[in-house]
Amino acid sequence: MEIPTNITRSTLAVLVPGTVAIAPWLLALVQHTDATLGFKDFPTLAHAALLSSVIVAGALCEGMGTWLESSWDHSRESELEVSEHWYAYLSRSFEREPVGYRYLSRLATAMYFELSMFFAAPSFIVGAGVLAFLRFPEFFWLELGATVVLVAGSMAFFYWQAHDTHKVICTTRREIMRRIGSG
Repeated sequence: MEIPTNITRSTLAVLVPGTVAIAPWLLALVQHTDATLGFKDFPTLAHAALLSSVIVAGALCEGMGTWLESSWDHSRESELEVSEHWYAYLSRSFEREPVGYRYLSRLATAMYFELSMFFAAPSFIVGAGVLAFLRFPEFFWLELGATVVLVAGSMAFFYWQAHDTHKVICTTRREIMRRIGSG
């Protein structure tokens, strides 16, 4: 049985990055303050608030990723006719959907995850760096250096992954549209 695309996309593009982005910050809050986040007295509301904060953080990461994707669309317009092939792709209907459509859907889900993680991973790494400093303040410069290197490395990794996935999506969509007679 195939998992519905919307559930997969929501999980990979919003919930996972949102959890990654806020996890060390929540841990720092409960370890280094008296905050219980309401879990002791109001567990249902605390769980709802926690899930809501994950969704908001993830949605912010996804939204910033969408902005980045849009800028790539514009920069690749002359080379790959992104808009023309995008609208042709959206306006086609088939009795039996081409296999390539499912492939593009899977690639889009991967790209949305990569774009969201481009923003979520640095938040996690900085939060983990703060936790490390709070636990081992004597290693501040080492922790700071490691944090900077890991933030830069994670951003570079997710940027190039998403950038390459975006190009594959645009190229594949163009070729599919040409082969089925829309471009």
